[in-house]
Amino acid sequence: MEIFSTIVYSLVGTAVFLGMLILGIGMGWLFLDWAKKSDKAWQIQVTFLAGFFAFLIAMAVHVHTALGGFGLGFGAAILVWGLPKKLKSDD
Repeated sequence: MEIFSTIVYSLVGTAVFLGMLILGIGMGWLFLDWAKKSDKAWQIQVTFLAGFFAFLIAMAVHVHTALGGFGLGFGAAILVWGLPKKLKSDD
């Protein structure tokens, strides 16, 4: 019975990690989209960041496994969509 519960906890932990990874990627993309489109409305950016930090604090208190997945997903989204694109040069 102990082996069964260990397997179930491992599967649930993996599912939570992957779900939060996907949520982090989505929130990272949304953050970058809003940051690029709302140049004049800085209030939206500040509100989103405040909600983001509140969400991180709530995850750190309640769901430790999810914090790693969310952080990796958010960081990956910032790196993928946030970096400036290189222009192709004509050679």
